[in-house]
Amino acid sequence: MLNSCCRCKRDTSGGMSSITTSYQFAKEVVHFSSQYGNDGSTAYVANNLAGPITVFPNYGDVTGACVFRTYGPWWEESPSAPKLFTRRTTKPFLGQDFIDVSFEKAVYPTAVKIYQNYHPGAIIEIYAREVITKNPINPSASNIRWHLIWSGPPQTFTEAKAVIHSAEFKGLSFKTDFIRLVLHHSHLDYYTELDSIELVGTNKQLDNGTDIDEAYINHLQKLSLQDDVSTKELVVDRDDDDAIPTAQTDNGYFDNLPGELVQLIFTYLEIIDLSTAAATCKLFKQYCYDALQFTELDFQPYWYQVRDRNLDGLSNRCSQLQKLSLSWCGDWGMISTQAFSRFTSKCGTRLQCLRLSSCRFLTVESFQTIAQKCTQLQELDLSSCRFIPTVALEHISQLKELTSLNLYRTTISEPATVDIIRACSKLEHLNLGNVKTIQSYDNIVRELATHCRNLKSVNLWRAKTLTHVGLGVLSHGCLHLVELDLGWCSELNSSTTCFVSLVQSCRKLKKLILTAIRSVSDNDLYAFASCCPDMEQIDILGTMQVGPQSVGRVLECCKNLRFFDLSFCNRVPNEMILTWREAYPQVSIKRSFTQASF
Repeated sequence: MLNSCCRCKRDTSGGMSSITTSYQFAKEVVHFSSQYGNDGSTAYVANNLAGPITVFPNYGDVTGACVFRTYGPWWEESPSAPKLFTRRTTKPFLGQDFIDVSFEKAVYPTAVKIYQNYHPGAIIEIYAREVITKNPINPSASNIRWHLIWSGPPQTFTEAKAVIHSAEFKGLSFKTDFIRLVLHHSHLDYYTELDSIELVGTNKQLDNGTDIDEAYINHLQKLSLQDDVSTKELVVDRDDDDAIPTAQTDNGYFDNLPGELVQLIFTYLEIIDLSTAAATCKLFKQYCYDALQFTELDFQPYWYQVRDRNLDGLSNRCSQLQKLSLSWCGDWGMISTQAFSRFTSKCGTRLQCLRLSSCRFLTVESFQTIAQKCTQLQELDLSSCRFIPTVALEHISQLKELTSLNLYRTTISEPATVDIIRACSKLEHLNLGNVKTIQSYDNIVRELATHCRNLKSVNLWRAKTLTHVGLGVLSHGCLHLVELDLGWCSELNSSTTCFVSLVQSCRKLKKLILTAIRSVSDNDLYAFASCCPDMEQIDILGTMQVGPQSVGRVLECCKNLRFFDLSFCNRVPNEMILTWREAYPQVSIKRSFTQASF
């Protein structure tokens, strides 16, 4: 989406001539991790962040805003939620979504303003991209560096109003025309919505003089052992000999400790610190380079630093690697297909979990290597990998041990999906949300009902061609379902009794998403209450047929219910929502708000 607005102001004060300040709204949304809306649509999509202000300062749920796929803690509590890596998680990575935007011209940034029109407070980091060496033939192969220019904790606002997130800077010594926002929204009560983003900057670097207090703080920081995430470098590529001190080093009391205890101590170090400790002494190097220290590698928190040399440098230490996350990593040529293939060839034989969400370096060669070397793989996350050729995804069918597969927003073909389902009979969790390249979802669910009878969760968000026939086959073939997302499956209709049949067959259901299926009725909710007493999450946003009696029955019978979205259910009065919230405080009952006019 191309849509920009730029205005300039010339400032010649203070003896500095020809200083021009420009105010730019985003020209284009380049990359993002998720969105509520459908690719190619204009409602609730990431591309709405580009262009000038259209909603702000109005507050409310608006289709023309940028909206991400999830919010709150409920998605993390779902049966399909990926388990956290347990190694080196003393500083948990808070990023849950990101979005990249470009601007018309590069400037020295002085401020970034994000206009938030609904449930603000999700922005936790702002990065700016600096182009070191531009590749005129292939811009994506340019030599770039990411700078963390602002960070802060997630925020909670008690007043329902639109908010400008304004981050100001001074003394930045590089130009940028590219910004990444990182968001955390598990603390929010509803979807956060962003209207637009504005970059303020100058054509020349400003000289603001020397701030004595700031200089003193920076000097103390250099002398201290405190981390500075903006400058802390991911160094894991040194040669073995470089890690050995030249002088004799006293190992202190570590020589007297049992080896198992020393090994345990080093498991608490981050990957960066582990590499630094290896250069301290021979004893530390022995433990820091031990393959048991590298059974899990989560590079997602370091997405802005990971390069080919890091993977090459670690490959000799990862013979016991079982879990690897490179989610968000590798953009702009920072990781090449060749380096990834080299690493997986050498370190993939024991790999059980591989997370590659939003990665754009993956090719046919990558999947050939994964299929050949990672034969023990059980979990594979390819969510928002939009540019993987279908022929590459066909190799997934060789991974016969898979139990969890996330293909959200990929372009996998229907034949390739069928081949995977037939080959991977151990599948328990499958995400096909927002996959537009499948022509017949009825065909897909028939295959699931036949070959994956132990399926526990399936995400069919926006499966436009799924009908009551396919849902009936799925519910009779996959009796162990505990989670089912049918949001925006517009061909489903309650008049066929497909939802009643579903819960009569799948009585273990804990999470059922029926967003925007307008025909969901009172009879459906009575069936939910009768057949699925263990239900924890229900979303019936937008139904026109449900009244307060059936909603009350669900609240009364489903004792484990924690989440109930009743937004835009017009037959349910607001007064009842308030009454239920008081009577059932353990249930988060949702009621979205749309401002009357804009």
